[in-house]
Amino acid sequence: MKKILLVSLVMLLTVSVAFSQFGIKGGIDLGTFGGADKPSDLKHRLGIAGGISCKIGLVAGLSLQPEVMYIQKGAVMEVNTLQGIYTIDDKHTAMLDYIDIPVLVKFNFPIPVFSPYIEGGVSYGILLSAKDKHELSSNAPGTTSSSDETDYKDFVTKNDLSWIVGVGFDLSILEIDARYMVGTKKLYKDSDAKIFNNGIILTAGLRF
Repeated sequence: MKKILLVSLVMLLTVSVAFSQFGIKGGIDLGTFGGADKPSDLKHRLGIAGGISCKIGLVAGLSLQPEVMYIQKGAVMEVNTLQGIYTIDDKHTAMLDYIDIPVLVKFNFPIPVFSPYIEGGVSYGILLSAKDKHELSSNAPGTTSSSDETDYKDFVTKNDLSWIVGVGFDLSILEIDARYMVGTKKLYKDSDAKIFNNGIILTAGLRF
């Protein structure tokens, strides 16, 4: 019985490797924050996203796809204040950069050429850097704009865990993908504030 199981496992791994496709992808991440304690009036941080993937064919359109991605997450908080006829623009950009390792289950619908798919899974993120970019500007006479960055990596949780759902299509060796990522780990490690990373990731890639 053990020999049968071992042989079956080896055959499964052999078939999986035979039906594997490696790929590269790149695109953008529209990052923001979610959770009950997130700041109000958030805007998306436009960041880059890119990495490598391996699509392992299973059965009947079903596949497993692990990836390694570099993703710029975060959010923008901006307050515009009116003082008489002049305005003050106070802008903070939370710049949180991660190496993410998504593992997705994909299902391709049996439609020739276009081959649309749905996907879902989880992603483990490793924090690389965390900075706050503060920009202050005003149109009042005699004022000057200022910009500075503060490193606050020590206050941010060192890893992230997210759920992912997405859609896309395969066109020959080209893959177009759109996915929504919802964080489940609190952003700040020494705080009870319920603030999580969220984002919409749009990528295009090539398979080999």
